[in-house]
Amino acid sequence: MDSIDNYSPTHILRSHKCKVTSLVLNYRYEKNDCQPTLISGDEEGTIIIWNLITRRPIEKFIIPSGSQIIDIHVLNGSIIILSKDHSLRVYTGLKETFEMKVNTLNFANISIWQNSQVNKEFTMVCCNTTDSENIDIYNFTDGKMNSLTRLFNSVSFMKFIEKNSLLGDSFTKLGLLMKIVRDNEKGIIFCGFEGGVIIGFKLCQTNSSNLFREETNLPYIELILLSKFHYPNPILDLNVDEASSIIISSSTEKQLGMIDYTQNRKNDDNDSDPEDLFIDYEQRIIMSKEVWTGDLQSQVIPTNNGKIAFIRQLNNHDIVYSTWLGKTVVINRTNSEERHSFWVSRSRVTVSESSQGNIDPNRSKQINKDSKYEKIGSLAVFDSERPENTTDLAKPSRMLGQVRRLNNFIKQSWCFVGYNNGNIAVYTI
Repeated sequence: MDSIDNYSPTHILRSHKCKVTSLVLNYRYEKNDCQPTLISGDEEGTIIIWNLITRRPIEKFIIPSGSQIIDIHVLNGSIIILSKDHSLRVYTGLKETFEMKVNTLNFANISIWQNSQVNKEFTMVCCNTTDSENIDIYNFTDGKMNSLTRLFNSVSFMKFIEKNSLLGDSFTKLGLLMKIVRDNEKGIIFCGFEGGVIIGFKLCQTNSSNLFREETNLPYIELILLSKFHYPNPILDLNVDEASSIIISSSTEKQLGMIDYTQNRKNDDNDSDPEDLFIDYEQRIIMSKEVWTGDLQSQVIPTNNGKIAFIRQLNNHDIVYSTWLGKTVVINRTNSEERHSFWVSRSRVTVSESSQGNIDPNRSKQINKDSKYEKIGSLAVFDSERPENTTDLAKPSRMLGQVRRLNNFIKQSWCFVGYNNGNIAVYTI
């Protein structure tokens, strides 16, 4: 066993040879008879698809550049991979079907969703090509390299904020874009910045000339949330509770933030009086003055750990988070009670290949400064209370043994933690 802790993993998935940097669950991988799978990526560009029932790899490949995997998405059978070589690649049937360049200098992820089931048309929000404080928004069709269209180029929320004096004269910079997430049910995108600001917005279509005069039927951006909850500390992660319309955030402090954005949505902004809006005609951005002046419902969840790099949540109001220093904690967001805490201990023994040993006195001092926990590069959870996770259970083609093993898996919630040593530890929660 690789750990000496108070909550050991049920098993460990071993195949990566270096830091595991991205994990995503996929419940409908067609080559796996719709059994739950885990897709993992590492800092050397290796992608592994795991059968979570047999706990073995199904597929393994390396992206052409061998660059670090930053983000993985699965949409309608396609695997979408963002890597450190500034590339976004789409794989369908494990064959590369689309590639484009994306700014990854600050390791920010992307938000991507599918607009059409017929021709696999996607919309993507990512860092601007040259300015990592701004965003770009693209449309493209998988399999058609000439289909790329930039809907918005270098959107600067900071310019909008300054123009309308929304955060005060002392606030002069958002900082790098750190994290992007999306409420897929309501179509709201949230961006977290280095300066501690969270911005939520929707992509809208103009159906009348009330807002942008002669320019009709062009998309625009509607801000529905502008929060300095973590200012001046950087946003490290964001997670959306779609059912409750709550955005959960983390930073370097020993706390999580919860912001309720239920009341921050208007029904039809095309009928709004321009006098009731902040409007940036050049960038095509609006924000309701009523939303800005309204009370923002926020809540602090105190934690025993800071520098929370990853947040995931379960339907039972539990939150799973992991820190930079290597601890993973399950906490109840209602009463802040810690339910589980687990980690993998690092070896404190150093090996020297020299017959003379290591005579550098600073070497041992450096080792003692290192964290006693193996550091974490990625996190994913399987929630047994989400109905979509069991959609394909009752397939008549399944044999009795398959159904039993699958039942044993889906009745339990699981936490998957990717470590710097290449292991993926699997815990029950």
